Amino acid sequence: MKKSVNDWLFSKKFQDDVSRETLENYKNKKKENPASAVAGLIAYVLKFKKKELLPAATHSDDFLVIRQHSIETFRNTSSGKISIARYFRIAAVASVLLLFGVAGYLAGDRQLFSTQSEQAEIIEFKTPKGQQSELTLPDGTFVALNYDSKLTYRISESKSLREVELEGQAFFKVPKDQSRTFRVITTDMSVNVLGTEFDVRAYRNDLKTETTLLEGSVEIQGISNQQEPVLLKPGEQWSFNKTTGKHAVVAVDVQLATLWRAGEYYFDKIALGELSKTLERMYQVNIHFQDSSLENEVYSGSVYQDEDISELFELINLTVPVKIKVAGDDIWIARK
Repeated sequence: MKKSVNDWLFSKKFQDDVSRETLENYKNKKKENPASAVAGLIAYVLKFKKKELLPAATHSDDFLVIRQHSIETFRNTSSGKISIARYFRIAAVASVLLLFGVAGYLAGDRQLFSTQSEQAEIIEFKTPKGQQSELTLPDGTFVALNYDSKLTYRISESKSLREVELEGQAFFKVPKDQSRTFRVITTDMSVNVLGTEFDVRAYRNDLKTETTLLEGSVEIQGISNQQEPVLLKPGEQWSFNKTTGKHAVVAVDVQLATLWRAGEYYFDKIALGELSKTLERMYQVNIHFQDSSLENEVYSGSVYQDEDISELFELINLTVPVKIKVAGDDIWIARK
């Protein structure tokens, strides 16, 4: 069977064989085996992390092919069927396609983006339930995506704005750039920054949307029933209750707010109904309450991804008498 770009790219032997001579042999390899040649270019950048692809070695069409294959590699992965290590590499490949595109455009190779619609191209990064991912955007912004999250990045010519859309939870570390605003858009608000570290939690089916600031400053706009923007200082968290429409700013332990990056959560008096949403994303399960009143019971404590979910319910049982029944990916919760 003829190997695809992905087959070559995820072959350990192929990766090990990639060297600085890869570019020198690129033109010949392209004639003999196009899929292997494209995979070699991607692997080269991933391995050496240097912008050394000179026009003499490649052509603008090569970048377009790389971008296409990188997008397909990232989008065509099936949830729950790949290792976390491989998923991180897929995210890295998707980052490479962005670097190729932007680097080529800034260098004046406008053939990469021949039309205005292509310049506004939208690229999505997704993490399925049970998996997290990290990536770096072309402007140098580091992003960590939590379980079941989607980040939409817009490739744009704008010199004053960098914009992404988020569904789910993400940690951002934005490099300082006084001339360009970095904006995160969610269904309930948008966050504007010039350079800072912050966390945004914005799942569509959660009761609350939250933004926690670690360093720098952020401005929150577009809040329902709120004319003026909200400015946060380090150590503060903005919270919006979707049911009541009320929002508040409180002081928090920012380390606790970002524990999820290590596969851990700490909850302070969270309703079991809300907790179940996080557990579904973390453990890739579906939780059902046989007694709906249980959804309003509260729990305080930590949750660890590497801990069996049945052990967590043993802890919950110490304060709220519950019993669970597991049937495949479905968990049924009832009162004892």
